[in-house]
Amino acid sequence: MRLRLPGALSPQVNKLTFGVDLFDVEISLALGEEVIRPLDSGDPDRFYGYILLRRPKRGNLTQRDFERHFSFDEIRYSYPAGPYGRVGQAIVSDEDELKLQRTIEDIVRSNETAGG
Repeated sequence: MRLRLPGALSPQVNKLTFGVDLFDVEISLALGEEVIRPLDSGDPDRFYGYILLRRPKRGNLTQRDFERHFSFDEIRYSYPAGPYGRVGQAIVSDEDELKLQRTIEDIVRSNETAGG
């Protein structure tokens, strides 16, 4: 499993991971330390995906374009673009992990092709 940490957006991600700081866990595991706090071994009720949205290379998108095609737990999308063309972020969830993965792939593809 590979974790991609969200940097400045860590507080939002920690909230979705029930207070588990993924950065601390990743560092502890990399150093060979044991996880101090026992993790719940049960399956989660929902799986979450966090997507950074970028300005498409061609065409334009609005937050409404995304909301028309996808269901989000949270989305923020606005111009002007920030570093690396970033214009927003979205959080999606599903009870089924594979379904969530397909949804994330569809959102990313839509973002890359300006909804086309």
